[in-house]
Amino acid sequence: MRFLPLLICLLLALLPVASLASDYVNIVTLPVIDVKPWSVPSNESMRFSLAMSPGWNLGNGLDCYDETGTIIPGVNDLGLESMWSGAPITESAIRYVYYSGFKTIRIPVSWHDHLMDSAYTINPDWMLRVKQVVDWSLNVGLNVILDVHHDNTLEYIYPDNAHFEQSSAYLTAMWTQICATFANYDQHLIFEGLNEPRLVGTDVEWMYDYTDPDCVEATDCINRLNQLFVNTVRESGGRNADRYLMIPAYAASPYTAILDNFTLPTDTAKDRLLVSVHAYIPYDFAMYDTGTDYFDIEDTNQTSVIDDAFNALYDTFIKKGIPVIIGEFGCIYNGNLRDRLDFTAYYCARAYERGLTCVIWDNGNFNGGEESFGLLDRSQAIWIEQELIDTLMRYCK
Repeated sequence: MRFLPLLICLLLALLPVASLASDYVNIVTLPVIDVKPWSVPSNESMRFSLAMSPGWNLGNGLDCYDETGTIIPGVNDLGLESMWSGAPITESAIRYVYYSGFKTIRIPVSWHDHLMDSAYTINPDWMLRVKQVVDWSLNVGLNVILDVHHDNTLEYIYPDNAHFEQSSAYLTAMWTQICATFANYDQHLIFEGLNEPRLVGTDVEWMYDYTDPDCVEATDCINRLNQLFVNTVRESGGRNADRYLMIPAYAASPYTAILDNFTLPTDTAKDRLLVSVHAYIPYDFAMYDTGTDYFDIEDTNQTSVIDDAFNALYDTFIKKGIPVIIGEFGCIYNGNLRDRLDFTAYYCARAYERGLTCVIWDNGNFNGGEESFGLLDRSQAIWIEQELIDTLMRYCK
């Protein structure tokens, strides 16, 4: 009996260590949501998109760009990959993502800090690194979404008439080189032409106004850039002739995608276009660090935001046999795991019911506050909150 106090002390000492894996291990139960699938067409692209869910984003990796003014293409630009997340992606981490149950990896890539000349020639070493990560992902069995990410700037791609010629030249140069590199890859590699195209730095950057002439002009430019992207890919030959392509509206918003002035490109390939949207909704919970830190499945003020957006996407696209990929979604970490689990369950269940494919955003940021969307510890290849991944897997089918 004299050893009992010592044993109790030892057990208590271990508790903080055990809690590092999760504050709620064996305490938080996964949410239960009633799921009632809606009628979804069975055309080929719909079947393909449904098989892509769930997906995971390799954010703040190959999409990092130079914020220091010290990057020289061909000299030290490959080091950009770990500038924001602190660790480059590894093959073992990608395998871990796949064996966790994910079907798709979205690989955002920024290209403008890797250009060797004024003709927009991409550093071949950078292209090889992108190809390596794509190959790791495809070889393990993942679908891959590859894009042009943080290149939406005045110098490269900007959707207004004043910059349209420049934007067209840049977009064509990027996709011509990407298409040449991946021409013989099969349909498990998907191209996404633009990431959140918008009027960066303006009052309408994130707040689209249907009556604003600048917004109307931007949408027209985005429609034309999307058409140019499709034409460039199709004309490049090889397997690109019928590759699946993702097409965004202004800022990749679900609210601009359903507007009449957004149009899908014409395509020489049949049934190969996927609508790309990003939906961090409800915004006050999902993305705003000083907003609401709780999510209540019974609170219709919160759930109706999700329901209304998904209903509109279903009516506009899904029931017509046009797939929709929610290429980014998630909610920031505020120490509120219970609410994040409920949000993830409700969001994914409602998306699944309506035939929407979900790809969760992970930028490797675990610091708390705005932009804290970290999920995978890339250095150790382990999920920080396994319960959240389990919830996603339960409802993203």
